[in-house]
Amino acid sequence: MTQDFNERLNQMKTELYEDTKETLEGLIAKKEEMKEAFNKRIAQWLEQNGYLKKVVVQKKYIKLWEHHNKKIQIPINWRYVVSTPFIYGMFFPAFIFHIGIELYQQVCFRLYGIPLVNYREYFINDRQLLSLLNFWEKINCIYCSYVNNLIRYSAEIGGRTERYWCPIKYYRRVSKTHSQYPKFIDEKNPNSKELLKQWKKLRDFSDLV
Repeated sequence: MTQDFNERLNQMKTELYEDTKETLEGLIAKKEEMKEAFNKRIAQWLEQNGYLKKVVVQKKYIKLWEHHNKKIQIPINWRYVVSTPFIYGMFFPAFIFHIGIELYQQVCFRLYGIPLVNYREYFINDRQLLSLLNFWEKINCIYCSYVNNLIRYSAEIGGRTERYWCPIKYYRRVSKTHSQYPKFIDEKNPNSKELLKQWKKLRDFSDLV
């Protein structure tokens, strides 16, 4: 009888252990599932509010900062030395052009009722934050970003000007157009009355506000 009791007791212990183990595994799985769902909701919220990209970029910079000892080594080449005056010599005409096109936009766009191009959307400089670059390479990144951003900025100003004054597509196909070109009138032989009607419609820049 004592033997039967001990066997029964051991069986109950085994069953209790198995039940407890199964319950714990279920709780752990549920915990991981809830954690994954929570992280997904947080990521969605960050993305909707424009923070996700900043967080990702920040992590990237932190990772690069941890490997700051691995600098990029660019070998000196005589071609680079010869081209240096021509590269940096472009700064002065680019700067003068920047002043001129900014004055043009501030005066003419206000007179025409064209929304001003927001320079913050085009002048982005963050490459110099890479810790892999040395001092001069960071200076080059700032200069390169400035000139290329200026070109994109001026292209948008030119596109809005073209939309106001001559929003007719070329007869020949044009590739790599500015942002306003797809909205232009696409007619080979437009009727003057219809042309003026569409032209007036395109002068309404409410889609850019």
